[in-house]
Parts: sequence; C-alpha cells; structure tokens
Amino acid sequence: MPRVKVMLPDPLLQVAADQAHAAGKKIDDLYEEAIIEFIAANQHTRAGALRNRGSMPASSPKLTIEISEKVFQDAEKLAKRLGKRRDVIYALALLKHVDYESHAPSAFDQGHDLPEGAWKPKGSS
Repeated sequence: MPRVKVMLPDPLLQVAADQAHAAGKKIDDLYEEAIIEFIAANQHTRAGALRNRGSMPASSPKLTIEISEKVFQDAEKLAKRLGKRRDVIYALALLKHVDYESHAPSAFDQGHDLPEGAWKPKGSS
C-alpha cells in the first residue's frame, strides 16, 4: 500500500480524527473513503473546472496515510487530468467528505460601511 504525505489545517485534522473515532475507523480509512467518493464525483469534471478555495497554510501539519494502490493510481490519474497536485486532490476530498466548514473570516462575511451616497436603491433619483 502506498504511503502518502498530506497537509491538513489543524481544525480539519481534528474534525476528521473525531469522525474517524466516532465511526470506529482509522483516519487512513476515512481518507480512503473520501478519495474514492471524490474520484467518483469528479470523473467527468473538466480541467480548470475544479477550484479550491484558498491555499493550505504552510504551517499545516503533515500526516502520512496509507491508501490502496488502486485508489492511489485513480487519484493520480484524476490529479493529472484536472491539472492539480495530488495533495490538493486529497485535501479537497477530505474537506468534502467530512463536510468541514472553515471558520476563517471572509471579506464577504464582514460588513463594511459604504461612503454616504455610494449606493442608491433602484428607483431613487
């Protein structure tokens, strides 16, 4: 079985570890399920159509997981076809599998005051 290194932000790693523990599985098994689901969901996705939201912080911990040879090869093919690095595919797969929502602040979530008169409702003159 291939051993691969993956980087995960601490909060995602904690959520994944908690879900694996609750299901009575190793995190490797949870990861393999996530990758299999992700490959199936993206088998017809075109290159450039898959966008990842943000980047992985450089300080993210590295985790070594074992996955089956078939899953490794299928993920490698998908990564090449989509023009993504394999570790990005693995991270996106786990994100989708554990239904993780980052609590990082977004500019869209923050209210900003507009200058007076910068926005006028429709119909006003």
